[in-house]
Amino acid sequence: MVANALGVQVVCGCACGLQPRAKGQNIKPIDAFAFAHSGKEAQGTIPLVRLTRAVDGLAEQPAGEAGLVTWSVRGEMGKAGLLQGQPLLHIHVRANPVVVCQRCNEPFAYPVDSEVLLQLVKSEADLDDGFAHGDHAAGFDDEDEDGEEAGNAGKGFASNQPEKVVGSHHFDLLAQIEDELILSVPYVPKHDVCPGAQAKDSEAPQEPVVKRPSPFAVLEQLKHKD
Repeated sequence: MVANALGVQVVCGCACGLQPRAKGQNIKPIDAFAFAHSGKEAQGTIPLVRLTRAVDGLAEQPAGEAGLVTWSVRGEMGKAGLLQGQPLLHIHVRANPVVVCQRCNEPFAYPVDSEVLLQLVKSEADLDDGFAHGDHAAGFDDEDEDGEEAGNAGKGFASNQPEKVVGSHHFDLLAQIEDELILSVPYVPKHDVCPGAQAKDSEAPQEPVVKRPSPFAVLEQLKHKD
């Protein structure tokens, strides 16, 4: 494990070039295609406050372990369907950014545990090559003769439909991690139940329960009158 002046920690079991940059920067770009071809893996942590795009407009973020983003990336080549032989990156991001509830205006930690599968393409022209997101042609949602899903290349991924991105030999991994975090935080964050809401409900005066006479009792009385 290594850490730079910004507190970015990186663990990588291979010589992929995924090391911290010099002082004042974050994680070095990676050769995304080589990373996927070799099936490499890396993981690390980075303070939330260093992801300036992600925390812009949010509440003050905590220091220490509570304010860390934990990430991991795994490369592989697709093994089935139209993704066979295609370079893939699996990115997993976990964090607890502090947001402000838009209902009660109180800050709270919003848990993020998000995974994304990226399919690397060589140019922007390849981003729209007819295999639209959600198409059965992606090679993940068809079943083989045994009834098992054909998308073995995506096993373990949160989504069975990869997102296409332009890969490069200087792929900005940190930007992808930050993008995933940004997309995982709701635009209008709210508590499931705002603090104090239950207390207010319990303190509210309870209306007396009016016991209504049973219609069967009225009929019984009429029967006895006869």
